[in-house]
Amino acid sequence: MEYDYVLTTYYDGEVFGTYRLPDFPTAVDTWNKCVDSGDAKAHARYSMTDPAGLSYSKSFFVKS
Repeated sequence: MEYDYVLTTYYDGEVFGTYRLPDFPTAVDTWNKCVDSGDAKAHARYSMTDPAGLSYSKSFFVKS
């Protein structure tokens, strides 16, 4: 299976996981689930790369 989209999750500056997604609907569904800082202690960043090589990211910070 070929994967066109890649989602990488970073917690506190370290790679937490990389997910390879096969198509646009799956990528959008997964991207929309990235809504908070997850298990990060300070901040989380989610980065998505599409087949054209464009990158999108969003960040969340833990409230003190």
